[in-house]
Amino acid sequence: MRIELTPGTSLTTIEGKSVLFSVRTGESYGLNDTAAEMLKRGLEGGVDHAVAWFAENYDAPAAEIRSDIDELTRDLVRVKLARIVAG
Repeated sequence: MRIELTPGTSLTTIEGKSVLFSVRTGESYGLNDTAAEMLKRGLEGGVDHAVAWFAENYDAPAAEIRSDIDELTRDLVRVKLARIVAG
């Protein structure tokens, strides 16, 4: 499973903060540093890749990391800034 940004959505940094912004809807969504890294890893290699990376680099169980990434993804899908795709 992979995360994709919806068309017209970009991840950018504004004044040191990561923000998703949609030029189509005007919606914006601020991300803390951990959420931004989760999203970047999920965009690059999929959710499993992001979970594995965080489990290797942080002292947290993979199940907890997966739950956090799933929650972030659900929030981004709900506000139409991201979507889940197979693969």
